[in-house]
Amino acid sequence: MKRLSFTSPRHSLVWLPVSLIVVALFIGAAMSGITAQNSSLRDFGTVSVIATPKMAQTLQSSMLSPVATVASVQRASTETSGCSQNGSGRLLLVSISQQHLWACDGTQLVNESAVTTGTTAIINGVDDNTPTGTWHIYSKQTNTVLRGCDANGCWNDPVQYWMPFDGEVGFHDASWQTFPFGASDYHTNGSHGCVHLPTPFAAWVYGWAPIGTQVTVEN
Repeated sequence: MKRLSFTSPRHSLVWLPVSLIVVALFIGAAMSGITAQNSSLRDFGTVSVIATPKMAQTLQSSMLSPVATVASVQRASTETSGCSQNGSGRLLLVSISQQHLWACDGTQLVNESAVTTGTTAIINGVDDNTPTGTWHIYSKQTNTVLRGCDANGCWNDPVQYWMPFDGEVGFHDASWQTFPFGASDYHTNGSHGCVHLPTPFAAWVYGWAPIGTQVTVEN
C-alpha cells in the first residue's frame, strides 16, 4: 500500500511569502511590458501620422494652398468673363444681363467691375437700350459735359472720364447715380445708352485702354 505524504503547516507558511514575492515580480514585469508596449504604440502612431508617405500625400491633396485657390478663382473668372475667347489685343467686354465689364489683355483677365447700362423700359416712346455689337474706342476726354435731349427731357452731365465707342454712346463715370452699379435698377433708371462706370474704375480704364481698343457689348 502506497504511503501518503503531507506537507506540514510549518513548511506551507515558509513557502507562502516566497510565492507571493514571485507573483508580485511576475505582475510587475507584465505591467512594465504593457507600459512599454503602449509607449511604443504611441511613438509609432506619432511617427505614422507625420512620416507615412501615403498619409502625407492624403493630407497634401486635401489641403489646397492659398496660391492654388487664387489661381483656380482666376481661371474660373477668366472663363466666365469670355476673355478665354479673345484672340489678341485689349478688349473691353460688357454684359448687359450681368451688368458687368471685363477688361481682357489677350486671353488674360486684367480687371473687372460692375456697371450700369441703358434703361430697358420704354418711357414716353424712348428706347435707351445700350446697343450690342463690336466697336472701338475712337476718342478720349477728361472733365467734359455730356449734353442731350429726348422725349423725357434734356441733360447736362459733367463727367471726369469720357470714352465714346459708338456715336454718342460710350464709357463714363456717373457721380449722380444713386443706386449700386450692377443692380437691376438699370431697367427703369439706367443710362441714356452709355455704360456707366464707378469713378475709380473709369479712371483705370481711361489709362489702360488706348484709342482703338475693342469694345464688345453682349446681352
